[in-house]
Amino acid sequence: MTESATAALAPGHQTMLLAHRAMVRDLERIGRAARELPAGNAERATALRDYVDRISQLIEHHHEGEDDFLWPKLRERGADEEALALMTAEHEDLTKVLHVWHATSRRLGSDEAAPAELATQTDTLREQLAQHAGDEERELTGRLAPALDKGVWKGFATHMRKTAPGWTLRFMPAWLLSVATPAERGGVPGAPIGRLFSGWLEKNRRAAFGDTY
Repeated sequence: MTESATAALAPGHQTMLLAHRAMVRDLERIGRAARELPAGNAERATALRDYVDRISQLIEHHHEGEDDFLWPKLRERGADEEALALMTAEHEDLTKVLHVWHATSRRLGSDEAAPAELATQTDTLREQLAQHAGDEERELTGRLAPALDKGVWKGFATHMRKTAPGWTLRFMPAWLLSVATPAERGGVPGAPIGRLFSGWLEKNRRAAFGDTY
């Protein structure tokens, strides 16, 4: 989708696309960082473990928001059931992979086998998540589009904000802003906060990934 096409979408829809982009990009970085994690570097291992924990929570919250609010709302409006079933099934499969991946990350710094395992699992998760994101984006502008309007997107954005962990209030805007083009910044909730905490986010990323990521 072009920048101009993305900018024409409802803000909540734009936010979703940016979140997908940020998830996939960070998973690529996490996989590389795990593969290159210096042996015995406890500080880097801790930072990477903490960053994985954040991304795991963001992905899980993103999918829970869709399962708990967006898909039921669309079902009420008579949305295509086959498309909704596909989204639900893909979430179930991703949840299993996500939980194993997160559990492996908790062993960083205490198990020398963990970095290689995490790198392999990250590659699998990234591929699966990218496939799901593509499917979801296609369905939202295809079979599910007739049941969507600005009111649904606004309700979804409100639900996501109310159910988000507190720490995301400074992480999420900066995280989304880091992948948004100038034309897409309307999809970043709390963009001024994002600009304020962009340096903090980059500091966390350097700690987890190294200076060149």
